[in-house]
Amino acid sequence: MTSGDLIDVLVADHDRLRMLFGRMAGTPLGDPLRRELLDEAAGLLERHMAVEEQILYPLALRTLPDRREVVVREQAGLATMGALLDDLSRLGEAVPLFDRKVALLVREVTGHASEEQALLLRDLGAAASEQELADAGERARSGRLHKVHRSPADRPRDDLPVY
Repeated sequence: MTSGDLIDVLVADHDRLRMLFGRMAGTPLGDPLRRELLDEAAGLLERHMAVEEQILYPLALRTLPDRREVVVREQAGLATMGALLDDLSRLGEAVPLFDRKVALLVREVTGHASEEQALLLRDLGAAASEQELADAGERARSGRLHKVHRSPADRPRDDLPVY
């Protein structure tokens, strides 16, 4: 994990997830390496989601009260990503549904990361104090977080094209 403030930690995670997804895209379907890459991404994503839920969103709501709608939308995105991770944990990489679920996860995570950086992190960096962001970054790196709760209702609609 990176050092730095909360924003540095989250942006580094977003970059790492994009890199892992890019490697997955370059790996043939059915290749066991896809599962290894997904498992690595899933571990990072679980921790990242906990950081957002327990550190980022409370700080954003205190510091940027006009962004409540964005925070609520991002929290819903976490639940969706978590539900997809749950589904993928039960699927083998050779099952055709595996690749559809991976594609849904990649779409959710990359969209979430882009929106969060554009609509929340930039403004949080300007509104929160350096000390608040540094302390939050330290908490994010400490790893003492609980898993984000999710339910079957959090699963996204599968509107990917069928080939």
